[in-house]
Amino acid sequence: MNRYFFYLIATNMLVNVIVWIPKILLRERFDGAIMAIPIGIVIGTILLFLFVPAINKFPNLGMPEILEETPGLFRFSFLTLFSIMWFLAGVITLLSFVDHLVEFVNPEMPSLLLIILFLILVILVLKYLNASKLLYALEILLVLNVPLIFVIMYQAYTNEYLTIDSILEVGTHFFEMPSWSALASVTYIFSGYANMVIFNRVFNKKISMKLLAVIPFIAIGNLFTSIFIPIGIWGADGVGELAYPWTSTADTLSIEYGPVERVITIFILLYVSIATMSILIHWHVALEMVKSMANVKKAGKIKRMVTDWGALLSFGIISVLLEMMTTNKSITILSEIWLNLRFPFEAVLVIFMFFLARRKKA
Repeated sequence: MNRYFFYLIATNMLVNVIVWIPKILLRERFDGAIMAIPIGIVIGTILLFLFVPAINKFPNLGMPEILEETPGLFRFSFLTLFSIMWFLAGVITLLSFVDHLVEFVNPEMPSLLLIILFLILVILVLKYLNASKLLYALEILLVLNVPLIFVIMYQAYTNEYLTIDSILEVGTHFFEMPSWSALASVTYIFSGYANMVIFNRVFNKKISMKLLAVIPFIAIGNLFTSIFIPIGIWGADGVGELAYPWTSTADTLSIEYGPVERVITIFILLYVSIATMSILIHWHVALEMVKSMANVKKAGKIKRMVTDWGALLSFGIISVLLEMMTTNKSITILSEIWLNLRFPFEAVLVIFMFFLARRKKA
């Protein structure tokens, strides 16, 4: 089961390179974003190495089951708060996803219709696929997409217009102190492990601590690629004008003798599949927390069905309302606010799990 844990982290890394992290870090490329990378990696690694041994103490148990021994009000409040955080993670990805498609695929496409069609697909999948099947689907998706990722990276690193001088210019600002937003962005690269608060239910073996040592190095490569490739291609100043840095960067790449010449085509296919899976994972976690608060395990079939459909339809309605109320700029602002709030909430979650594990050991 170890590989599924890494799939959760990999999905989180990939989707956020495309959507949030480059936009925030490139905006602050002269104001501490470079220093945020090593600091954020250290913080993210510490949180990862605290969380995994803690969750290993509770095989086949999710957060709702772990909290059963706590007071009812605390359990309800805890699950409510974190279900909202996971729901927002999915809906922000969804809003960015729809905005991406309208911007780069068809500007005449009605975004409201697109999000409704997409929500129907997501809701049906969440209703009829359990955690195990979602992980199997994630494995298939990553196996199909990894070759596409390597194609894009190869084309980016070998691009004749990649300017090392622009990268070095930004690197001279290494000693600028990072902002909270920059640190929150970098640490979110690691945050796929937090989905184990629900997916741990299907893990019957402990996660290997030895394999965790690979993750910080992957994170370093992920961050440097996502930040410095756009800088190298667009220039230290020009990159700040891009709404979606990596999508615009992919649009400059081509495969001269490939079956698909424009890399943007491959990139959009990759983005659609990864973003869809990320939304499904986050909303599955949120849905399971909502169901746990409603005690559906002890309820009859009708109550379980009402809870499932009620929660999923609520997810859909809120998503549609947010789509009607937001623009490209407001989506970015909402994403940054959520990232800034997530950082301390995730730290609290990890510390709380750490103390629960120590208490169980005692």
